[in-house]
Amino acid sequence: METLYSDTLQFLYHLSLAILVGGGFVLGAAAAPAIFKTLSSRAEAGSVFGAALARWDGLAILCVVLIVVTSILKAGAFEVSEAPEGRLVARWVALAVMSIAVIYSSGWANPVARSLRAQAPAWDELPETTPLRREFNALHRRSSRAMRVGIVAGVVALYLS
Repeated sequence: METLYSDTLQFLYHLSLAILVGGGFVLGAAAAPAIFKTLSSRAEAGSVFGAALARWDGLAILCVVLIVVTSILKAGAFEVSEAPEGRLVARWVALAVMSIAVIYSSGWANPVARSLRAQAPAWDELPETTPLRREFNALHRRSSRAMRVGIVAGVVALYLS
């Protein structure tokens, strides 16, 4: 039974980490460029990608919760018996950085940016200097940066797993 428990924890941990790293990479490197290149208007592309990102955000936060819970349970069950080794501490640091980045991006910046965009139905007609547009662009840049940081930290955590 103990093996089933540890195997289940490992599976949920690795599945969640793979979804976060792979999903984030696919969204940023494949989906966004393809959507913005293919659709006729930037507003339409923003709406389509925003809808996909809204669905992603919930999944990303769920994966962070699963990673935190499984990491705590793994540490208590079989990873730490004395002082944790350096590799384990480095993995925990990578997981913390990844979790903070995902929570910032998916839990705060993306929802706020979507609500800003929803305030102006004719988004593409707004000048770039409009405060609403400047705030959206700043959130978008920080969210994208956080997502990249989260992916890199997730890759490090996967390597150290």
